[in-house]
Parts: sequence; C-alpha cells; structure tokens
Amino acid sequence: MKKNQIDSLKNVVKNWLIEIDKTEILPSDIIALSFNLYMPYGLELVGSKSYDEEDGDWACEEDFKPKQRKCPNFEVPYSLEWEEVLKIVVGILKELVTELSSTNLFSVKHIAAGFVDGDLIVIK
Repeated sequence: MKKNQIDSLKNVVKNWLIEIDKTEILPSDIIALSFNLYMPYGLELVGSKSYDEEDGDWACEEDFKPKQRKCPNFEVPYSLEWEEVLKIVVGILKELVTELSSTNLFSVKHIAAGFVDGDLIVIK
C-alpha cells in the first residue's frame, strides 16, 4: 500500500477508536485489548480481563465487546498478503497508542493485534 493509502486507513481506524471511546464505557477490570484481523481483511476490537503474553488465548475472552466492534470502512486491497496487512495494522496501532494515549480506551496495560486464530503481536 502507498503512504497515502496507509494514512487514510489510519484515519479510519483512529476515527473508529475515538467514536468507541466517546460512546462506550470501558469497564475498569479490562486490562487488555485485542485487535483481531480476519479475512477478507476486516478489523475488530475486543477487551479482556486477563492477559498472558505466553498464551494468546487470553484474546478469546471477550469480556468487553464494543457496540461498534468492527471497524467500518476498513478497506485493504485483497491482493495484499496477510503478513503485509498485519504489518500495516501493527504500525498504525503503534502510532495511535501514542496519539490517543489520553483516551480511556488506551489506558489499558496491554494491547495486541493479530489474525483470528493466529499469533498476536504485542503493541503495548
């Protein structure tokens, strides 16, 4: 993807997260967020009361499911390999963790991203 396409995708993800933060109350016992990619290239968010870096199954615990769980307008060319999509999303989320650090959503201790049923990449 070209830089302007990645910037556009970042804005889509950022706006989605800002909307969730404005309209949802993140329960105080949620300590981890998992950004799950799925085919054909969509992105969803769930939160968990547990976290185990050695066991990615923590991300299967959907203790927090925002009403707008799936990122709207998340458009990635189907021609991209899944590794490239994951790399792009991880890069975007790393930037947003800094940019949105004052949001309640990103006050959690742990954030990870990966494909559903795949290995997670720790972002925070």
